[in-house]
Amino acid sequence: MADYYERALYNHILGQQDPESGMVCYFLPLLSGAHKVYSTPENSFWCCVGSGFESHAKYAEAIYYHNDESLFVNLFIPSVVEWKEKDLSLRQETNFPREEKISLSLQTKQPVKATLQLRYPAWSGKPEVRVNGRRVAVRQEAGSYIAIRRTWREGDRVEVTYPMSLRLEPTPDNPQRAAVLYGPVVLAGERGTEGMQSPAPFSNPQLYNDYYTYDYHIPAGLRTTLQVDSQQPERTIRREGGELRFTTPQGDVLRPRYDLHRQRYVVYWNVENE
Repeated sequence: MADYYERALYNHILGQQDPESGMVCYFLPLLSGAHKVYSTPENSFWCCVGSGFESHAKYAEAIYYHNDESLFVNLFIPSVVEWKEKDLSLRQETNFPREEKISLSLQTKQPVKATLQLRYPAWSGKPEVRVNGRRVAVRQEAGSYIAIRRTWREGDRVEVTYPMSLRLEPTPDNPQRAAVLYGPVVLAGERGTEGMQSPAPFSNPQLYNDYYTYDYHIPAGLRTTLQVDSQQPERTIRREGGELRFTTPQGDVLRPRYDLHRQRYVVYWNVENE
């Protein structure tokens, strides 16, 4: 469930809003060569503009859960949680998903016995966990939680590294058509602005229900083929620098779909194995 929540948060909710104008999408198209279509302040103001904004209040939701004995760390988002029943405070610091590491620092007036449950995502390689600098053995499997039970004291620190890698996820009906993911993040290929006609990328209020009938004016011959080693994508898709920006020998640039605005993109590629 946490894996699904994380994917929806990064790949749908986070990518819905245009950071420049604040306008939002009715939906996020997956048609190759399409682009996001944003609302307008006065005319293209759909029902989902109002209800969709509520989703952006979910960034702080579900980061942590607890029961009587355990505090569950579900999402990797900078935050602070106060566990009042235990008089325990936990601060999470991370630059995820651009980095693989999260740091947790604990504050408590009195030593407290409790279990810290660290999510072990299905997309992660074997995590490295350290408590106050000492490595902790991880015996759990991906898709579960790493349980650390101890008496916690003021200033205790937990550091976790979740190895992230590229992978292809094919469609159910065609193994040669696939999306590229890095950890939980869906990557989209940049395809520029050729053929985008005003008022694009904004909705045209003169068209009734244009969020259904929108004409993307996709250029003929727009390339949707990706040459990649499907078993070892890192051989042909390389990360550039500290940002989530990837390139291929054919000149493709892939970035998180949540961070790709005001231009065309490709999510599902026709895969040619190298």
